[in-house]
Amino acid sequence: MAHIDVFKGWAESIRQDIDGYKALLESAKADAHSRKLAGAALLYMVSRMDLIPDWNEGIGVIDDVMVLRVCAQLTQGHERGALPTAADVALDRMANEADKITQFLGGALYDKLKSYCSKLADQAVRGRTPAQLMDDAALRKAMYVELEDELKKTVPIVVNDPTDAELRLKAYLTHKLQ
Repeated sequence: MAHIDVFKGWAESIRQDIDGYKALLESAKADAHSRKLAGAALLYMVSRMDLIPDWNEGIGVIDDVMVLRVCAQLTQGHERGALPTAADVALDRMANEADKITQFLGGALYDKLKSYCSKLADQAVRGRTPAQLMDDAALRKAMYVELEDELKKTVPIVVNDPTDAELRLKAYLTHKLQ
């Protein structure tokens, strides 16, 4: 199976993935590192300035599902607290799936993506930082509404030429992750 088909499949679980991150962000028992990464992953979903523009045919949403997986991997080894089982399962599944990104990108480019994702934990999107989301329920609620709007706008990923899509995906990420 082509890597692009695997990545497309991830888009089908995006709601469960987002719910897992919401649970982590809301968890008072999770450590600050994990909660900030959860906030960062969710903010990335509503960001206009992501690695691959969402309108880019066939691959625009792929960077979103990749960032969700890398951030999940970055929370491993940190205290996530007692999350609902579905959230725990989603985060562990995403963390494990990040290995597929490494296989696709190679170690060096994957390390750049991982570094990029780590830095998201301290970046503001639409005037909100992950740390502010941790502390402010009203800000979280507003972001959840934006997330819902983004999900409604998401179009199915159509890839007619998997080889071309993979080349474009790699080219974008290589260019953006200098």
